Amino acid sequence: MTRSSSLSTRSRRSIVASLALLLVAAVIPGLPSARAQSEPASRPSSTAIRTPDFDETLRWYQDKLGFRLIGSENFVQGRTAVLERTGFLLEVTEVDHLLQQDQDPAVTVTRLPVISLLVPDVDKEVARLRKAGVDILQNPEDELDGRFRTAQIRDNGRHRIELREPIDESGFNAMGR
Repeated sequence: MTRSSSLSTRSRRSIVASLALLLVAAVIPGLPSARAQSEPASRPSSTAIRTPDFDETLRWYQDKLGFRLIGSENFVQGRTAVLERTGFLLEVTEVDHLLQQDQDPAVTVTRLPVISLLVPDVDKEVARLRKAGVDILQNPEDELDGRFRTAQIRDNGRHRIELREPIDESGFNAMGR
């Protein structure tokens, strides 16, 4: 078992090193995406989720939200994959189905968003996702401070996703709307 654990640790380090290179490339000055990513200082650049429906979850994030698969690995404990969308990285890890039996994914939804994605037009994105059959948990609305228009959706499992459209004081959308 020690050998399997060290291999998975080496593989994970390799994935993390690859992701670090991707992040460095994403923030090179002069690239259009670098400016949009750097404006909201509190925006996270990555997160990880766990799911018992690994293949279905990968397809959902690719088909519904436009993520692309960067890489995947098989470990003794399960599979893991890294997806990317406009510089945002998402690690999806497979968990044992037996561990999830007491939770009904149709009912249980995370209380707080686990992912916050910037989009150019929240209203259009929600309309598109609604047509695609995605669960809309919160319809688009302006935040009280007027800096963002937000909505919340649910992925194919139990994870809450926040969609954010940045708006400055004059009502200008920095994402180009």
